[in-house]
Amino acid sequence: KAKASPASSMLQMIAMINKELPDTVRKNMQPPALENRSGRFADSVRVTEVAQTPRGFPSVGYTYQRRPYEVFEMGSPGPWSSPERDPRKLIDKSIREIAARLAIGRFYTRRV
Repeated sequence: KAKASPASSMLQMIAMINKELPDTVRKNMQPPALENRSGRFADSVRVTEVAQTPRGFPSVGYTYQRRPYEVFEMGSPGPWSSPERDPRKLIDKSIREIAARLAIGRFYTRRV
């Protein structure tokens, strides 16, 4: 049997996380975080890449519909940004929940 390449295992990880990600984000959208009204934000969240850090850990890159939800990120101008409503925190929490269920060890997340 041929061994699975690291690239194929990374693609499998992306597919497994993306399969569960919208539902997990939607479940985690509880006050004081962003609240689920239309489902548009949760459906826009997806993992785009998994790279390996120099120390060998996976680094998960994700994206979401930046307009209009970027206004809730800390550091964005305007009155809507707050640590509780930052979409990056919500997405990070959701990815970590899925990774725990899939028994993925230590990893990092980053918005791309």
